[in-house]
Amino acid sequence: MAIQLLFDQFHRYSDQPEDGVVIPVSLVSGGLLVTTHAAVDTGASVCLFSQETALMLGLDLERGVPKLLGTLAGPLEAFGHEVTLEALSLTVQSVVYFARYPGLSRNLLGRQGWLRKLRLGLVDYESLVYLSRYDS
Repeated sequence: MAIQLLFDQFHRYSDQPEDGVVIPVSLVSGGLLVTTHAAVDTGASVCLFSQETALMLGLDLERGVPKLLGTLAGPLEAFGHEVTLEALSLTVQSVVYFARYPGLSRNLLGRQGWLRKLRLGLVDYESLVYLSRYDS
Protein backbone atom coordinates (compact mmCIF):
# COMPACT_ATOMS: atom_id res chain seq x y z
CA MET A 1 0.00 0.00 0.00
CA ALA A 2 1.48 3.36 -1.05
CA ILE A 3 1.15 6.44 1.13
CA GLN A 4 1.41 9.94 -0.28
CA LEU A 5 2.56 12.89 1.82
CA LEU A 6 2.30 16.50 0.67
CA PHE A 7 4.75 19.22 1.76
CA ASP A 8 4.83 22.99 1.23
CA GLN A 9 8.62 23.49 1.35
CA PHE A 10 11.83 21.62 0.73
CA HIS A 11 15.47 22.45 1.38
CA ARG A 12 18.71 20.82 0.29
CA TYR A 13 21.11 20.76 3.24
CA SER A 14 24.86 20.15 3.33
CA ASP A 15 25.80 16.54 2.71
CA GLN A 16 28.75 16.73 5.11
CA PRO A 17 28.04 14.06 7.75
CA GLU A 18 29.43 16.14 10.63
CA ASP A 19 26.99 18.98 9.88
CA GLY A 20 23.78 17.02 10.39
CA VAL A 21 20.47 18.28 8.99
CA VAL A 22 21.07 22.03 9.33
CA ILE A 23 18.62 24.61 7.98
CA PRO A 24 18.45 28.41 8.05
CA VAL A 25 16.18 29.91 10.71
CA SER A 26 15.14 33.36 11.87
CA LEU A 27 14.03 34.33 15.36
CA VAL A 28 12.04 37.49 16.07
CA SER A 29 11.37 39.07 19.46
CA GLY A 30 10.48 42.64 20.38
CA GLY A 31 10.99 43.82 16.82
CA LEU A 32 14.53 42.41 16.61
CA LEU A 33 15.41 39.70 14.08
CA VAL A 34 18.31 37.23 14.20
CA THR A 35 19.08 34.94 11.29
CA THR A 36 21.12 31.83 12.07
CA HIS A 37 21.19 28.07 11.42
CA ALA A 38 19.89 25.17 13.49
CA ALA A 39 20.08 21.40 13.32
CA VAL A 40 16.87 19.40 13.07
CA ASP A 41 17.07 17.10 16.10
CA THR A 42 14.21 14.66 16.55
CA GLY A 43 15.79 13.52 19.83
CA ALA A 44 15.83 16.99 21.38
CA SER A 45 12.83 17.67 23.61
CA VAL A 46 12.97 21.46 23.05
CA CYS A 47 14.43 24.02 20.68
CA LEU A 48 17.74 25.30 22.03
CA PHE A 49 19.70 28.34 20.87
CA SER A 50 22.90 30.01 22.04
CA GLN A 51 23.12 32.67 24.70
CA GLU A 52 24.55 34.96 22.03
CA THR A 53 21.32 34.64 20.02
CA ALA A 54 19.27 35.66 23.08
CA LEU A 55 21.46 38.73 23.57
CA MET A 56 21.11 39.74 19.90
CA LEU A 57 17.31 39.51 20.38
CA GLY A 58 17.56 41.84 23.37
CA LEU A 59 16.17 39.23 25.76
CA ASP A 60 16.77 39.40 29.50
CA LEU A 61 17.88 35.78 29.51
CA GLU A 62 17.25 34.86 33.14
CA ARG A 63 13.72 36.33 33.12
CA GLY A 64 12.70 33.33 31.01
CA VAL A 65 11.39 29.98 32.22
CA PRO A 66 14.33 28.03 33.70
CA LYS A 67 14.95 24.49 32.51
CA LEU A 68 17.75 22.03 33.19
CA LEU A 69 18.39 20.03 30.04
CA GLY A 70 20.13 16.67 29.98
CA THR A 71 22.83 16.34 27.30
CA LEU A 72 25.51 13.80 26.45
CA ALA A 73 28.04 16.20 28.02
CA GLY A 74 26.00 16.65 31.21
CA PRO A 75 23.35 19.12 32.40
CA LEU A 76 22.81 22.40 30.55
CA GLU A 77 20.95 25.34 32.10
CA ALA A 78 18.61 27.20 29.76
CA PHE A 79 15.78 29.73 29.85
CA GLY A 80 12.61 29.64 27.73
CA HIS A 81 11.27 32.70 25.92
CA GLU A 82 8.39 33.09 23.48
CA VAL A 83 9.60 34.11 20.03
CA THR A 84 8.53 33.95 16.42
CA LEU A 85 10.48 31.17 14.72
CA GLU A 86 10.74 31.00 10.94
CA ALA A 87 12.31 28.09 9.10
CA LEU A 88 12.05 27.65 5.34
CA SER A 89 9.23 30.22 5.09
CA LEU A 90 7.15 28.47 7.77
CA THR A 91 6.48 30.72 10.75
CA VAL A 92 5.37 29.58 14.21
CA GLN A 93 5.06 31.19 17.64
CA SER A 94 7.09 29.10 20.06
CA VAL A 95 8.80 28.95 23.38
CA VAL A 96 12.44 28.24 22.64
CA TYR A 97 15.26 27.89 25.15
CA PHE A 98 18.54 29.77 25.26
CA ALA A 99 21.69 28.44 26.93
CA ARG A 100 22.64 30.20 30.14
CA TYR A 101 26.33 30.30 29.24
CA PRO A 102 28.01 31.42 26.01
CA GLY A 103 29.66 29.10 23.51
CA LEU A 104 26.88 26.64 22.61
CA SER A 105 28.27 25.02 19.48
CA ARG A 106 24.97 24.16 17.78
CA ASN A 107 21.41 25.47 17.76
CA LEU A 108 18.74 22.76 17.81
CA LEU A 109 15.20 22.50 16.48
CA GLY A 110 13.51 19.98 18.77
CA ARG A 111 10.10 18.47 19.33
CA GLN A 112 8.38 21.03 21.59
CA GLY A 113 8.18 24.39 19.91
CA TRP A 114 8.91 23.20 16.39
CA LEU A 115 8.58 19.57 15.27
CA ARG A 116 5.15 19.12 16.89
CA LYS A 117 3.87 22.04 14.81
CA LEU A 118 5.07 20.60 11.48
CA ARG A 119 5.07 17.66 9.13
CA LEU A 120 8.67 16.63 8.43
CA GLY A 121 10.00 14.49 5.62
CA LEU A 122 13.63 13.55 5.26
CA VAL A 123 15.47 11.89 2.39
CA ASP A 124 19.01 11.87 3.77
CA TYR A 125 20.45 10.06 0.75
CA GLU A 126 19.52 13.13 -1.33
CA SER A 127 20.17 15.67 1.50
CA LEU A 128 16.56 16.89 1.30
CA VAL A 129 14.27 17.97 4.11
CA TYR A 130 10.55 18.60 3.43
CA LEU A 131 8.29 20.73 5.67
CA SER A 132 4.65 21.72 6.04
CA ARG A 133 2.66 23.21 8.88
CA TYR A 134 0.83 20.46 10.74
CA ASP A 135 -2.49 22.27 10.35
CA SER A 136 -2.21 22.73 6.56
